[in-house]
Amino acid sequence: MNRQPARLSRRQFIRITAMAGLATVCGAGLSSLARSRQQVREVQETRMLLGSIAHLNIISVDQDQARAAINASFDRMAELEDVFSRFRPYSQLSQLNIMGALSDPHPELKTVLTKAIEYGDLTGGAFDVTVESLLEKYRHSAVSGTLPDDAQIVAAKQLVDYRQIEITDRVIRLKLQGMAITLDGIAKGYIIDAGAAVLREFGFEQILVELGGDLQTYGSDVAHTWQVVIQQPPGTHNIPPITAQLVSHAMATSGDYQYTFTPDRRLNHILNPHTGASPDELSSATVIAPTACDADALSTSLMVMGADAGLTMIAAQPDAEALVISKTGVVRRSAHFPAK
Repeated sequence: MNRQPARLSRRQFIRITAMAGLATVCGAGLSSLARSRQQVREVQETRMLLGSIAHLNIISVDQDQARAAINASFDRMAELEDVFSRFRPYSQLSQLNIMGALSDPHPELKTVLTKAIEYGDLTGGAFDVTVESLLEKYRHSAVSGTLPDDAQIVAAKQLVDYRQIEITDRVIRLKLQGMAITLDGIAKGYIIDAGAAVLREFGFEQILVELGGDLQTYGSDVAHTWQVVIQQPPGTHNIPPITAQLVSHAMATSGDYQYTFTPDRRLNHILNPHTGASPDELSSATVIAPTACDADALSTSLMVMGADAGLTMIAAQPDAEALVISKTGVVRRSAHFPAK
């Protein structure tokens, strides 16, 4: 079987809607602010980061200070890429995967892995950063043109268990030989939060940091919301656009269209750690939470857990909301998801 993976990145799908929402909110925000303040401007910049396009936006009266803040924010996020990237052979994460242990690890690697373990516990293992061994089998299929067989999947599953990550004051250790970690479902959110924190440290109250379709916003009050359109996944064109209204919250979306191993999206980058296959119920899951790190991990978890269990879990989380779209185009949302 000679199949190549069909790729539709989160950037291609969500960025279109995020930017549409950005234009909407900045137009509205600038209009309302300009009535009370003179020289209010939207300052924005786009760069490549983590293999995706990052977009930073500030509404400010001081364009020079806003540019300085944006540069500092990009510098901070680039620093963290050297910690979390699995594509850079000398990153902290890559060295951990190669060696199986890492002495004196970067404190933020410990922070993110600790959060990942907490989400593993919260979701009953639906969120598991040690799923990398399974993902690697499927990625190899993109090159070989042959999907992994049952025996290969069973063998890879033996290396999937987030509880086998050991974190001490001085060492991170993977307790199973051959185990590997991917932080794709949580580190991007953490990096977004770090970038947003820099802008806040500069004193800006109206900001948006967006990377690969996930984003963090801050607004000074409910009169200045950021409106982000959640477009329907491919193949669910019967769903009208849904607009989320954000005030000082983050939003992340996971979907079966972002990186696929089969043309029909049946197998994609979101894998159930328990089965070794992609979940078959949902096409996308969007989560709004106080931090992008939380939203990132929760949206991935919902894709694995499914609508019933996932929305029940979200209902128990303080200040988190979710919207899910099934492969058949059915939309379900939590009780207070801020959308129209």
